[in-house]
Amino acid sequence: MSMKVQNLFRIETQLLLGRLLTRSGDQAWDFVVPFALLVIFPGKLQVAAFYYLIVKIGTFVLTPSSGKWIDTQSRSLVVKWGVWLQFFAILMGMVFFGILDSVARNADGASGLTAVLFFALAFSGMMASLGSQITDISVGNDLAPSLVAPEKLTQFNSWLRRIDLATEVGAPIVAGILFAFHPAQLPLAGLFLIGLWNLVSFVPEYFLLRNVIQKSGLRVKVLAEVQSWKETFHINLRSSFGDPIFWLVLSYALLWLSVLSPHGVLLAAYLKDEMSLPEAEIGLFRGLGAVFGLISTVSFPYLVRRLGLITSSRWHLGFQGLTLTIGIIAFAMESGASVYVFLGCILLSRVGLYGFSNGEFELRQRLIPEGRRGELNSLSSLTTTSATLILFAAGSLLPQTEDFKYLVYASLAAALLANLVFIRWSSRHGVAPSRPAEPADYLT
Repeated sequence: MSMKVQNLFRIETQLLLGRLLTRSGDQAWDFVVPFALLVIFPGKLQVAAFYYLIVKIGTFVLTPSSGKWIDTQSRSLVVKWGVWLQFFAILMGMVFFGILDSVARNADGASGLTAVLFFALAFSGMMASLGSQITDISVGNDLAPSLVAPEKLTQFNSWLRRIDLATEVGAPIVAGILFAFHPAQLPLAGLFLIGLWNLVSFVPEYFLLRNVIQKSGLRVKVLAEVQSWKETFHINLRSSFGDPIFWLVLSYALLWLSVLSPHGVLLAAYLKDEMSLPEAEIGLFRGLGAVFGLISTVSFPYLVRRLGLITSSRWHLGFQGLTLTIGIIAFAMESGASVYVFLGCILLSRVGLYGFSNGEFELRQRLIPEGRRGELNSLSSLTTTSATLILFAAGSLLPQTEDFKYLVYASLAAALLANLVFIRWSSRHGVAPSRPAEPADYLT
């Protein structure tokens, strides 16, 4: 094995290891935060919902500006801010949780202080989410396409997806075991252990990423023009929406306008309340969602090698639309057996969804110019967050559980529309290579 190949392997390994460290800690922390809020505010599920609403809205507002900032800064500085912003946000979150728990248990008249601490906690959650987003864009959308050879990028992205899915399943299990440790004197002891786990994971991640940047021989990033703070926070949406890449981003964002997910809160509530499925079956359905997602990490690269990136993406997206159509037909029949056909089709659709997600991600890696990676990849986060907010707003307006069916039909419509948008975009813009070293026919 040549020295060049060995160096490349080490770089890829370091990027993947950094992803594993931070994602495991993030998944564990996100999993237990609502449980910790319910320990402090027992019986008040709306408090946890309000917390996540604040975090989502705050991240939504700050996302475009953070993307523009990424494009004007060096890679080392972006990684430093992304990782350490998460570190200190989680650390402050642990402090606020501890104080909030103490105040809520020991001070009956401290409602004003409780509200201040709650909003401070939500702000720390917002900063942690923003730091995670900055790091993800830096690693997945800048370092990876700059360092990984074009012919290895699909396989590298498949390993990123495997890590994400593995931590999505494994980290909550470990977190649940740790959170169960709650002595009477310190009911949030499990949360603090998980927070410590998360904090420790950021340290090796930072040094791994810094080492990759310093030792890889990566050329200096082409920076966008440095702007004032006022200009950074001024968002020109018309320019972003007018970019051809927007339609690629939109095709993926439309898939987030869907309640047809094994991990979806609304679907789980419907299956329990309206379909009367036992919790064990719903839990199995949720776990199988990640398993079927893993299939795409094999099927997608297989089709890329034989048909190209664009065609593989189309096939996976089309497969999702087909399986969801069959599932919705079964759903409309409203029989005892048809619900399992409906759920089975949702599981099969995850192969297509995650496969297309891999394709959309790699297309952004290849086609977005270096000086606009922060701006346009943050636009992707902005559109998917918007879709999530729209979905939960629609769900909150449902007068009865049985009206959930309208969201099911709307979800299918969004998936089919995503197919049309992507086919139109890829036919007009998807064949241009991202750099001279890449084969011209690779994307076709």
